[in-house]
Amino acid sequence: MVTNQNKRTIEWGRSVRLFVTVVALSCTFIGTARTQSASGRLPQIEISGTYSFIRANAAHAGRGFSLNGSNESVAYAFNDRFAAIVDVGAYRFRGLSPGLKSTIYTYLVGPRITLSESRRISPFAQILLGGGRLNASVIGVKAGENGFAMAIGGGLDVPFHHHFALRVVQADYLLTRFDSVTGSPAKQNSARISAGVVIRFGGQ
Repeated sequence: MVTNQNKRTIEWGRSVRLFVTVVALSCTFIGTARTQSASGRLPQIEISGTYSFIRANAAHAGRGFSLNGSNESVAYAFNDRFAAIVDVGAYRFRGLSPGLKSTIYTYLVGPRITLSESRRISPFAQILLGGGRLNASVIGVKAGENGFAMAIGGGLDVPFHHHFALRVVQADYLLTRFDSVTGSPAKQNSARISAGVVIRFGGQ
């Protein structure tokens, strides 16, 4: 018989293996990026701020949830193709019962690959791993839980100045693992859509 504790151990083991794999791949691509000659076209550092909408489907919940929030990221570009990303976000649930409030926080890191050398558009793909925090409160009672989080997706930036660009769209598959209301391990499969502004520093 598989207990809840055993399920948590299995889920944790899968998360750790996935995290180690992505970290190893990130180290490999960073090493490769440093050995390549940078064209200087990409900024060395960019900071983005976006509005985000999330549609979440929780396993065993039997329904979907909508969330509004924002996410911010800092990217360090090694050359015109590869960058390392730190991404944080905060998203609040909509349509909950009166008196119930709940927010998800995510903190993710990983590599980004720019797919085009055009100066007019900058499409990119990325895979980010890290953690999440689920907070909830009702009638003054508060609770929180930490869990694994992962985002896989990409987006499109349109530069309109050397130091500024519009993030026209960013679309990600967002996976989180928070326990169900019964305490059993569960995962949430979500779609995250974002748009906003990018500020760029450095480069040529």
